[in-house]
Amino acid sequence: VTSVPGNEGDEEAPLKFNTEFDIRPTIELPDYKDLEVTVDPITVTEEQEAKVLDELRERFATLVDVERPAEKGDHVTIGLNATIDDEEVDTAEGLSYEIGSGSMLDGMDEALEGLSAGEDAVFETTLAGGEHSGETATVKVVLESVKERELPEADDDFAQLASEFDTIDELKEDLKNQAAEESKTNQGVEAREKALEELLKLVEVDVPENMLAEQVEQHFTSQGHAEGDDHDTEEHREEVTQNFREAFVNEVVLDTIADAEEVQVEQSELIEYILSSASQYGMEPNQFAQMLDQAGQVPMIMGEVRRRKALAAVLEVAKVVDTDGNEVDLSFFLTPEGEEDAASEENVDEDNS
Repeated sequence: VTSVPGNEGDEEAPLKFNTEFDIRPTIELPDYKDLEVTVDPITVTEEQEAKVLDELRERFATLVDVERPAEKGDHVTIGLNATIDDEEVDTAEGLSYEIGSGSMLDGMDEALEGLSAGEDAVFETTLAGGEHSGETATVKVVLESVKERELPEADDDFAQLASEFDTIDELKEDLKNQAAEESKTNQGVEAREKALEELLKLVEVDVPENMLAEQVEQHFTSQGHAEGDDHDTEEHREEVTQNFREAFVNEVVLDTIADAEEVQVEQSELIEYILSSASQYGMEPNQFAQMLDQAGQVPMIMGEVRRRKALAAVLEVAKVVDTDGNEVDLSFFLTPEGEEDAASEENVDEDNS
């Protein structure tokens, strides 16, 4: 406040004050008409073909008893007895477990490998749940039975069982085509990511530091209770801060391009995005749409779709070649169907990271 009524004897003087607030920065539109991007070529190797076929065979695998020491990947039936200071804290029998999955107790995979049915092993582990969570326990594991996954033979009978094809050769050809389509989608994702990288080299965005700090604090406030004190570390804060900074810069650049290209989001595009996202989260589309509406996130979703269309507009005029020097056709990738395939691929990658 710089001046108030009555100051210096003037009762009619207006109230005067200064205020500071962050505003969204404006940038000069980068010249992206001559953008050049190099991506990996579409390739389907024999190893990839075999991998896709084996993945299909895995879906039709059966478990069969084996009389040999247990190995990684075996499905076993076990009994457990856990003690702390010689006092029993938990016991169970007839538990099913896949060796190597790491889904039960730390150290159990190593204890089970090499055991035969009827044998046991003892190991130390830190309990992860229950009233003794965080305490060190001595666990005795008894191997009751061992089963291995047996894959069906890759023959005509399997082709007829697993697909609409009559022969294994027809099935292999179809799987090869599917692998090529996946490689094509991956190539499009790579082109989009690299196009954005090249765009960001052409501009400088002044990120409001106060706004960035508020976003980081809000993130840790909302996540801290669920993930505990270990969640808020200096290293994690640096990572979150960098992620928010990059996201803000991306938004500013793509929003500026969307404005210049007069990009609009059609209702059908918004619906398609919601349908695809609902499927990825395993939710009913109506339920997912209602959740977005109640959370006030529909404008955010529209902004995301608009920015994707802006980046697609950049790719349309960019020169994209593979490492062999061949020009890459991204026409399918730039359709709504191709964009949704790419979004699904990106979400899968994020989940696995």
